[in-house]
This record gives sequence, C-alpha cells and structure tokens, in this order.
Amino acid sequence: MATETVDAVKQTLRREFSARRKAITAQMRQEYNAAICENIRALPVFQKARNIAAYISFGAEVDLSALFPGKRLFLPRFEAHSGVYEMVAIEDLKHDLLPGKYGIPEPSPSLPAAEPGFLASQVLFLIPAVACDRCGCRLGRGGGYYDRLLAQIDTPPLAAIYSCQLSDTPLPGTEHDRPVRWVVTEREVIDTTGNQ
Repeated sequence: MATETVDAVKQTLRREFSARRKAITAQMRQEYNAAICENIRALPVFQKARNIAAYISFGAEVDLSALFPGKRLFLPRFEAHSGVYEMVAIEDLKHDLLPGKYGIPEPSPSLPAAEPGFLASQVLFLIPAVACDRCGCRLGRGGGYYDRLLAQIDTPPLAAIYSCQLSDTPLPGTEHDRPVRWVVTEREVIDTTGNQ
C-alpha cells in the first residue's frame, strides 16, 4: 500500500476511534481509568520500573496520573528547534509544568532534558494512542512524535487505551511506526509478542 494511501486510511481510522473514545461518559471514563491503572500496576514490568515516562492526558486520552506517585516521572516537552519531543524528569506536577504545544502542560524550559542513553535503557514508556491492534501496531495523533522518540528506546513500551479503541483487524502501518509490547485496556492486558 502506497504511503499516501496508508496516510488516508489512518486519518479515517483516527476519526472513527477518536469518536468512539469521546463517546465514553465522564463517569465511565473515571472507572475505566482506574481499571487501566490497576491493570498496569499488576504488571511485573511496571512493578520493577523505578523510572516511568508518561504523559499528561489531553482531551479524551486515558488518565494515568494515579500511577505517578512512587516512581521517578518523566514527561514530554516539545523541542521547537528539532521538532521532536524530549523527556524531562518532573518532581512537582504543580510547579514544574507550563502550557506547551497544543495547550498540553509540559515541563518548564528551565528543567534539563533527560540523557538519551538513560532513557533508552532505564525508563518504562507508558504512551497514549488513538487506537491499537493486538499485534502492537499503534495509531497516534498523526505527527509521528512518539515514533521518533521510541526509535531511540530499547525498553519495550506500553500503550494505554480504552477497549473501544482496540482494533479487531490489523491497523495499517509504515516502516517508521514503532510497535508497543503491551496494550492495556480496562478489560485486559495484551502482550503483543506472541501476535507479531
């Protein structure tokens, strides 16, 4: 499939899965967020991780903030010169964050970016997605920011989604798309290694 065709199909799927996610009521979202966090908390890889890279939920994304206490937390900050996200250690969510790209809270420019070598091997990445399939193919917002970030990471990442965002059929991808090792919903934890 040509790249242009893949991109067009991805855009259609983004709209479809975004609409599904937005249709979840506020009360159900709270319950689902709690269940997803419990499912992640039960994973040995999360229990062993001292450092996690996560995100501040935006719009209808899964809220993972209940997992932040007790871990060294890294959050993404957009680096305008290079057009990529860098990860920054956060001590205090109230004081260390400022409105960033797209209005999403980001680490203050005064905080240093984490060393790439440390991020590559010592940090468990918990990432958002618009959709995932059971093989670990992830559909993001479309900027390729996480794919570029994950290209430098050795530790297998985890995507957190609601079950309505899980695609029963394989999602389209390109060679630049980075798969995830685990897909966690409010209903299940999918280890994609047996499905790839």
